[in-house]
Amino acid sequence: MKAQIKEHIDEMVQEELVKNTQKKKKKPGKLRIFFFILLAKIFGVLLFFSFLVFVLFGQGIGKKEEATPPSTVQSNGMTVCRPGGKTVTPEEIQPHLGGVFTGQAQSFLNAGTQNQIDPVLLAAIAKLETGNGTSNAVKNYNNPGGLMDPSSSQMRGFQKFATLEEGISAMARNLYKNYIGMGITTIEAIGAKYAPPGAANDPHGTNGLWPILVTKFVGQMGGLSFNCEAGKPGGVVDTGAASSQGFIRPIAQTTITSPFGPRWGTIHKGIDYSCQDGVTAIASSKSGVVELAKFGEGGSGFGGYGNVIVINHGNGYWSLYGHMSSITVQEGQNIGVGQQVGVCGKTGQVTGPHLHFEIKTSFIFGQVDPAPFLPQ
Repeated sequence: MKAQIKEHIDEMVQEELVKNTQKKKKKPGKLRIFFFILLAKIFGVLLFFSFLVFVLFGQGIGKKEEATPPSTVQSNGMTVCRPGGKTVTPEEIQPHLGGVFTGQAQSFLNAGTQNQIDPVLLAAIAKLETGNGTSNAVKNYNNPGGLMDPSSSQMRGFQKFATLEEGISAMARNLYKNYIGMGITTIEAIGAKYAPPGAANDPHGTNGLWPILVTKFVGQMGGLSFNCEAGKPGGVVDTGAASSQGFIRPIAQTTITSPFGPRWGTIHKGIDYSCQDGVTAIASSKSGVVELAKFGEGGSGFGGYGNVIVINHGNGYWSLYGHMSSITVQEGQNIGVGQQVGVCGKTGQVTGPHLHFEIKTSFIFGQVDPAPFLPQ
């Protein structure tokens, strides 16, 4: 490309020189004008070829890859749900939402996709549980799932969320952790646990209508769009033997795409593993307590990580798992080595699906090379 530009400029210079020598008389100012015109033409040619290079080679730079889910699911952990052949749009869901849910169709789509919950199912349950966005819990607490505050007396108070989007995401995580991830995937099976007939909070026996009404709302919104397949019972991921320090690989049968160390003029503070978006189970590298399990927000020390988990192993070391499509544990939970903590994804600042794994000497920052801690 550079040779073509040089050749084109040389031709222009020769043409202008020929024109100039053919003129018998020149005024002193005309030579200066000639060079100005020549420089302007050279600049125009450079600008044109720069634009051409951008069009041909720059289109893909910075674009996020959209991975197509495979036709079959291979998971070593909990039940995995992924989008099926049907694509759901906000326009299909929104006309059936009211109250504070007006304009929130995209929030249901985002929360469902990130947490392996069918967005249509999520919206239908929220609609039923809140009287279509009009209940006290959703209006005053941004809590569409009726989640109880663990810090309140005997968990009798509603948990309050800063925004409705956060409440919808928390509802989706709860549905995955306690229902979908445990293999409870049909509306009837979810209803039997979510709203059991004859329960203490069902004095009039109306819980029996729960599956019927949710099914009705799902149909109004175009039907379910996710397919679910079960993983191994117990949510334990087999990634191989542990190292002498007790750590296992956080992911099974994979390739390291980027090691710890210098990268692109900076320091890459972890190891990147290739994995399938929404499919590959992520395992706890060592037993410990979950200290962080949420979407990493800017300014928190975890911005850019997307759905991220940090585990305190109690021996001066923490491990971090980033960019997951969904999280299957919650903060404060005690987990064992190999227990599934999430599913591979591409949330946060990424160009494609992968697991970003770190070992640290503090909750925030303190990253060290994970390789010496892992099996060789």
